[in-house]
Amino acid sequence: MKFKKSGQILLALVVSLVLGFGVTSCSNDFTVAYLYVTGSQYNQIGAFKVANNTGNLTNITGSPYGSGGQFPIRAIVSPTGRFLYVLNQGTPSTDSSGNVSYAGANISIYSIGGNGSLAFQQSYASQGIGSLRFSFSSTGSFLYVLDEYAPVAGTQTASGTQSTNFPCPDANNSSNSKLWHPTGDVTAFSVNADTGRLSLITNNQLQNGAGTQLTYFPVGCYPIDFKVTAGFLLAANKGPEPGTQNFQTIFEYAVNTTNGQLTLTQNSELVTGADSISNIGSDSASKYIYALDAGLNQIFVYTIGTNGLLQAIPNTPTQNSQSTSGNPIALTTDSKTKFLYVANAGPAGGISNPNSDISGYTIASNGVLAPIAGAPFNTGSGPQCIFEDPSFQYIYTADFSSSQVTGQVLDPNSGVLTPLRNATSYATVGNPLWCVASGHTD
Repeated sequence: MKFKKSGQILLALVVSLVLGFGVTSCSNDFTVAYLYVTGSQYNQIGAFKVANNTGNLTNITGSPYGSGGQFPIRAIVSPTGRFLYVLNQGTPSTDSSGNVSYAGANISIYSIGGNGSLAFQQSYASQGIGSLRFSFSSTGSFLYVLDEYAPVAGTQTASGTQSTNFPCPDANNSSNSKLWHPTGDVTAFSVNADTGRLSLITNNQLQNGAGTQLTYFPVGCYPIDFKVTAGFLLAANKGPEPGTQNFQTIFEYAVNTTNGQLTLTQNSELVTGADSISNIGSDSASKYIYALDAGLNQIFVYTIGTNGLLQAIPNTPTQNSQSTSGNPIALTTDSKTKFLYVANAGPAGGISNPNSDISGYTIASNGVLAPIAGAPFNTGSGPQCIFEDPSFQYIYTADFSSSQVTGQVLDPNSGVLTPLRNATSYATVGNPLWCVASGHTD
């Protein structure tokens, strides 16, 4: 069979176009982010590459990595993308007097290689006992750690009598109802951007009985979670607060962006009216502050006013009724603050419940939430975290019960989430508790 010259030219053009499209497609399918997951079963960190075109995940060489401690509950990436910080809560034990200690508790720092691989650098200890959360300041110059108990009288965390140092009744253990604990605390560090190393910041406002500066900043009784914004640190506490019957409160500090100091902005905490706060967060610009109430399956929405005073928007709290699972446990917004997504772990019987989903809301100009059509969206079993990837294309959760990462494609116009193109879920480290991503992939 012979082709005429014009036919040969046409065929060559078609082949050239096909090859050109293929090369273009491949060149666009680069690694857009590195995704890290902390697993509590074996104290590990799972690491993945995120594909730009599909959002699909591939394991990074060397994954999983050891977490550097026990029970890694949180991980964050430095703003430079050069370091991963892992908060190991440790394994708790309580002696006959009600004093609590944690084995294997620390903040472990890893450098992030050019291919997303991790190399352990060193670890640091928070000043308090029972670390719960940690977060960078808005600039990344300071790191704050939320601890369940302030370090009163050395490592002692319980007393038989109420005092200034032990103002919190033992609400966590009915058999120890006559014991008292110190408040929670925030430990503050300055961060060296070049090395990732931490340096302790002492409290310039308060001193201990010996006349030396405290090494921590007190918060309320039994802290749950906190959010660090550009100007304020907001700590959600179970309570009751000392000398009151105020439960489910938010305690506020102003953040000095020059030296990292925290100073009180008002004399009393905000009483939210929630039944059981599980998470406090915000949009990317901290225009709105969100508090999830797992007890009554609802969402509180606030704006930050003068001196950090939280002001509820109209029609709040919003019922999370579109979720068929309930137990809202984590939240995220898209980069443009158009949509709010809430990971619902399932009925309050625990994080191992297989009935889980993601509820989605549009965010009006005044902050009012309205359900996204088609929500709730599917996810894995027992999600513990949720975030938008650094390229603003995908939403991921890390799922405790199914030990997997679940990904969805984010429609930037409607907010609807749909499954990733090739595979939606990926096996990861056992019983993941948190997930985070870095967009610095050089």
